[in-house]
Amino acid sequence: MKKILSSVFAVFTLLFIVSCEKDSSFKKPEIDQNSQIVAAKSELLKLLKEGKFIKPNTSNSANSRIAAGGLNLSKLPDYSYNQFLVKKALNPNDYECGPTAFDNYVNSIISDWVTLDFQLNYFFGGVALDYEYVFGNTSVGQSFGKTGQFTNEIKSTFKDLQRFWDIPTDIVLRGCHGNIFNDVSKTSSILLLYGYTQTQANNYANLLKTVFGTQKYLVYNHPLLTFNAFAAPADPDFGTPKKLVLGDGIMQAYADMGFSDVANKAIIAHEYGHHIQFAKNVEFVDSPEGTRRTELMADAFAAYYLTHSRGESMNWKRVKEFLQTFYLIGDCGFTSNGHHGTPNQRMRAAEFGNSIANAAQKQGKILKANEFLVLFEAALPSLVAPDAP
Repeated sequence: MKKILSSVFAVFTLLFIVSCEKDSSFKKPEIDQNSQIVAAKSELLKLLKEGKFIKPNTSNSANSRIAAGGLNLSKLPDYSYNQFLVKKALNPNDYECGPTAFDNYVNSIISDWVTLDFQLNYFFGGVALDYEYVFGNTSVGQSFGKTGQFTNEIKSTFKDLQRFWDIPTDIVLRGCHGNIFNDVSKTSSILLLYGYTQTQANNYANLLKTVFGTQKYLVYNHPLLTFNAFAAPADPDFGTPKKLVLGDGIMQAYADMGFSDVANKAIIAHEYGHHIQFAKNVEFVDSPEGTRRTELMADAFAAYYLTHSRGESMNWKRVKEFLQTFYLIGDCGFTSNGHHGTPNQRMRAAEFGNSIANAAQKQGKILKANEFLVLFEAALPSLVAPDAP
């Protein structure tokens, strides 16, 4: 009996194989991508309603951030400021300043967003920048822009800044890309630091991969996923080196607004100004006045380099056109520890840097960082004087 059954099974198997070979229309069922997206959105919305997402916290040290759940890089110059600008653009009625050209730009790229999209941006909008802060520890193989279109310009400018200023050059230069969400292992590595369990981190990373990979998010390249740039000193908690990080989003935004010829150089020059401060032990005071001082100083450093004959030697009129837009995007956080100064104060700081560069044009001299710092500190009271009515 067993032998008969074996023979029957063998014949059945052979017939099945032959029939499959003859039936060329037999195909493995394909997964409906739209169904995947709908399912991922539904799951994220369910988790959001259940309060499963960890709110970004406000702790200071790396260890306490990990213990409490959630990284917080807001003590870094410009990191929180750029977050503020995005929040302001997304919620213009919450702030005094606006609308501005930047607000209008943001509105144009979020016209199809719904509540879930804003919530995802709130909870996970910092993942790409956080990944670069914690794990992006080498300059090797870096590109800038979603297609690498800014790479040559950024690397060349960075090299010139290292030559121009008399500070140590051991600074890691990193590009920040939204396509990190296409790599579940990278996304989950940050979600673990936010305080999620391994299972949650993997699950949420997969859901974010599906949703952020849609056209609504420009297939991981939506500017708001990487709208930031920051300079960071070495972090002993994470064992990271000094670094300068530029997000694709902030570069793309200003290129879209018509400033591709000057924006990237100005942004990286400002961030490099913070590294001058780190190197020269400039005190960073966590107060509105303290942050304003260091930010105006970085503005002055940038303008000096941009217009100096041995720096970028750029036309001041064009630099000023960009800065007027860059500064007028709005900073009304006068009581905020992230206050960068009013648009007029920031422009005065840039004009100060340009005037020092002009004074050196004939001699072609580049001031040492300490010499520039002395001049800036002397000029600061006039730079922050109340705006004329």
